[in-house]
Amino acid sequence: MGAPVNGGRRAVPAGSELSLAAEQGRLADLVDPASPLVPVLTTAGRRFLRPLHVQVVGRPGTGRDTLARALRERLSLSVIGPGEDAQDAADADLWVLVLAGLPRRADHELFSSLPSDRVLAVLGKADTHGDWDSAVAVASTCATRLGAPVYPVSQLLACADLDADEFAALTTLAAAGAGMPSMAGRFLVGRPGSDERRLRQGLLRRIDAYGIDTALALIESGAPVAATAKDLSRALQNASGVPELAGPIGERVARIRLWREVELRGRLEEAAAAGLDRAGAERLLAEAGAAT
Repeated sequence: MGAPVNGGRRAVPAGSELSLAAEQGRLADLVDPASPLVPVLTTAGRRFLRPLHVQVVGRPGTGRDTLARALRERLSLSVIGPGEDAQDAADADLWVLVLAGLPRRADHELFSSLPSDRVLAVLGKADTHGDWDSAVAVASTCATRLGAPVYPVSQLLACADLDADEFAALTTLAAAGAGMPSMAGRFLVGRPGSDERRLRQGLLRRIDAYGIDTALALIESGAPVAATAKDLSRALQNASGVPELAGPIGERVARIRLWREVELRGRLEEAAAAGLDRAGAERLLAEAGAAT
């Protein structure tokens, strides 16, 4: 079977000298040092080895900015959030579509406009569905309607970073057997402007009702993962669903590499057409095309 085609360009077959040199950062070594292809290959090599770029997309209000932060902090990814640099967006390798619930027409249209082999759909704000099992069920329905897997995630939990005062307050609540009220407003006890009320408002803003309920349950259980503020924050982050995205993202790396090879071959074709060491460019293209 022939190499995949993108706009008439064949991808570089895996194992070719061009592909191996790109991976090893020595593309410019494939031509004479005096060749005008050297700067072309040097630039193309840097682009080939650039960090994985993920762009977070979706309708406003779905939590795109918070998910972008979560992906940066939990998975150490280079992430392009909404409204960020247009050039960075043009360099995206992978797209993460954030849903706020069952997909609407705009979600379907956006999903269909993205490369099917390099897009990942998530159900954001999973903590707002009451419990994780309910969020999983909603994500499953979303997947059926979208025709692709949908992963539930809680952006707020992924960014949990409790301080000493918040941890102490949660520990006190857990010791008193206090649970998270069904209505978040009832959690805001204390007179307006008091330290206690401000602290509780901060907890709701930072980890919301589901996060508070989860934190209290972990503390009450006496689990080691809730021994300190740092431990509890990590436990909440791990319960966010964001770490589980590492697997689906990893499964798409091979496709991302393939399209970077397509881009590399495109730069060589453009150089050959411009007369920049045409013989050298065509030789590299021919060797890549002949590899198996």
